[in-house]
Amino acid sequence: MKFQKSILAAAVLMACAASASAADNFKVVATNVTNNQTATFGFSTALTTLDSLQAQYLQTKLPSYTGNEVARFNMDYRGLAINLAFNTLNSSTLDFSIPVLGINQQFTGSTRNASQSLLVDYMKTGDLLGLIQKKLAEVSPIDPIAGNPNSMMSQMVANDFNNAFLATASNIAPPPQTATAGEKADSSSNNLIGIGLRFGQYKQGDLNSQSVTIPFSYTIRSDIDPRRQLIFNVPVTYTTVEGAKAYFVGAGAAYRIPMNDHWTLTPAFNYGLTGAPDLGSAAQVMSGSLSSTYILNMSGFDLAIGNMIGYYKTLKFSTSGYSYDPGIQNTVFRNGIMLSQPINFMGRKMSIEYSLVDTRFTGTALYNKGYDEIGITIGTNKSAQSARSYLRAGANFLVSPQSKGFSLNLGYWF
Repeated sequence: MKFQKSILAAAVLMACAASASAADNFKVVATNVTNNQTATFGFSTALTTLDSLQAQYLQTKLPSYTGNEVARFNMDYRGLAINLAFNTLNSSTLDFSIPVLGINQQFTGSTRNASQSLLVDYMKTGDLLGLIQKKLAEVSPIDPIAGNPNSMMSQMVANDFNNAFLATASNIAPPPQTATAGEKADSSSNNLIGIGLRFGQYKQGDLNSQSVTIPFSYTIRSDIDPRRQLIFNVPVTYTTVEGAKAYFVGAGAAYRIPMNDHWTLTPAFNYGLTGAPDLGSAAQVMSGSLSSTYILNMSGFDLAIGNMIGYYKTLKFSTSGYSYDPGIQNTVFRNGIMLSQPINFMGRKMSIEYSLVDTRFTGTALYNKGYDEIGITIGTNKSAQSARSYLRAGANFLVSPQSKGFSLNLGYWF
C-alpha cells in the first residue's frame, strides 16, 4: 500500500506542478477602417469569439464603431485564418473569406447582425464545415479530432497499441500459465476487470493541453488457452486547452491470438466520439488495426517487439442543425520495443519495464504526423503465481518538432 500511495502522490504532484501562463485559442484583430481604430482581443472558446463580432461587443473595444462604418475582422481560428469585413459604409453586406481554402462569399441581410446569421445558416449546408474541420486538423495545434497527442484519433491509436502490445508483452499483467493437457485453467483468474488513470500534458506551439483518461476494460480468457483473450475497452477522456473543454468516449474490442509461444497477433475494432463545443468541433471515428507482438526471452530479462498498422477514419456527424464529414482518414504505423526485468523493490517482487515507441500518420495532412515516446513502468511481477491482481504505474515522455510533453499512467487489473 505504501508503494501504491507514493505513486499516486507523485502523479498528483506532477499534475499540479504542470502549469503555464494561459494563451488564447482564438484571436481577433478588429479594425474600424473609417475612423482608423484597431483593437486586438483573444478568447478561449469559439462561442465567445463569434459573439465578439456583434456590434454591442465591438463598441466596448472600438468606441468609435457605431455599426455603420467600414470594418474588417481578421480571425485566427485555432490556427486557421478567417477574414470578415463590411467593406462599404452604411452597408450590411458581409464579405467572408478563408484564403487557404479559396473560399469567398458575400451575405446581405437587413442588418449587419442579420448578415452574420446568414453566414451561420450557410455553414449548415454544403461541404464548407467539413472542409474547415479537415483543415483545422492540419493547421491547429489543439484540434480535438486529430493532429496532436491529446486528440481523439491519437488517443485511439495509443489505446489500440497499449491493449495489443504493452499488456501482452508486459511482465506486469500477464495471463496465468496455460493449463496442461487434460487440465482446466484456474477459473478464479480467467477473466480480468481493468481500470486505470492516465494524465497527459502536452505543449503545441504556445498552447498547453491537459487530459485525464479513465480506461475501463474487461478481458475474457479462453479456458483452453488463457493466452487467447477477448478484450472489451471503454476509455473516457476529459481534456482542457487554455480554458476550453473537450470530451471523448470510445468503445472497442480486440482479440489476442497466440501464433506460438513467442508471437501474438491482435486485431482490434473501435469507435470514438468527441464533443468540443468550446473549440467548435465534434466528430466520430471508426478504426481497425492489427498488431503483432514478439517476445524474446533472455537471461534475466525479456525483449518485446511490437508492430501495429491501423486505419482511422471520421464519419459523417450531425448536431444542432449542422451536418458534416471532415473526411480525415489516416493509415497509422506504431512500432515499439520494450525491455522487462524482474527487480526487488522494498522487499517485494516487482518488474520494471523500459519502452521506446514511434508513431507515424500517413494520409490526411495533420499538424503533427509523428512523435516518439520513451516510457518507464514499474509494477507487480508475474512470477508471483499466487497473485490474482496486478498493478502498474509509470510515465511516458513524448518528443517531436511540433509537440512535447509527458503522461502519467496507473493501471489495476483484478
